[in-house]
Amino acid sequence: MESTVRIVVIGDIHTQEEKLWMMLYEAGLASKEHAPTEQFLEEDTQLVLLGDLVHAKSRERYGELTGVKRYDEYNPEHLGKAEKAQEGFLRRVKSYQEALPTGKITILMGNHDFNAVSPGQGPLRTDDISHLEWKEGYGNSLDNELRDWILGWPYQEVIKGLHLAHVGPLENHNTYDNGFYLENRRRWIYEEKDFLEGTPYRLGVYGHTPVRGGVNIASQGRAILLDTNGYRDEYCFLDITIGSDAFRLRMHGLFFDELVQR
Repeated sequence: MESTVRIVVIGDIHTQEEKLWMMLYEAGLASKEHAPTEQFLEEDTQLVLLGDLVHAKSRERYGELTGVKRYDEYNPEHLGKAEKAQEGFLRRVKSYQEALPTGKITILMGNHDFNAVSPGQGPLRTDDISHLEWKEGYGNSLDNELRDWILGWPYQEVIKGLHLAHVGPLENHNTYDNGFYLENRRRWIYEEKDFLEGTPYRLGVYGHTPVRGGVNIASQGRAILLDTNGYRDEYCFLDITIGSDAFRLRMHGLFFDELVQR
């Protein structure tokens, strides 16, 4: 009988803890108490989070996170609540990881995660919100244990020819220096080019670039974009079965549900 490996891949979470546990529960990887399931422990299954666990992507989400009606990142009390809420979330994910054998879960480094643990890098900004958490002169210092944990996250993972990273297949795609923002390294997805050509990778799965409506393809059909969890109730995770000569991919979740009022 052919030996297969199951990979569950979840894109950018950005503090949406309830979505993360819901997807892990639906995938059979976590109980409702947020503990690893026996199924996950016993099967040849791996979980990959594509990075960007931190920083809410809207002022509305920051309000939900902090319980503040009109969140103001320049208000020290509001900012402190945002930091505390995210640190609690990170600790719960860390506890979940520690309850699993080594190699069962990989959390990749996203540019927002890197920014959170890089004192020398200025605050990032999303639309009208600045991410001031853990920045000198604005927020508190990130707990050292959490900072060291995040700094240990890899920038890529390769599983049986499947390449997983936060931004893209090339090393510079996932290098979060100042040039990363000046050059807008997500632009590779728009080029009519197979970026996996000449690499040992058979297929790539990446986050970072927000997409809606389920499957989004780049690199002439060889790359799947999975930053699909950023809009209201929408969520999506990818379930991959890897055999000796093929990938079987299943998308799970609510891809598109929008009310239009006239």
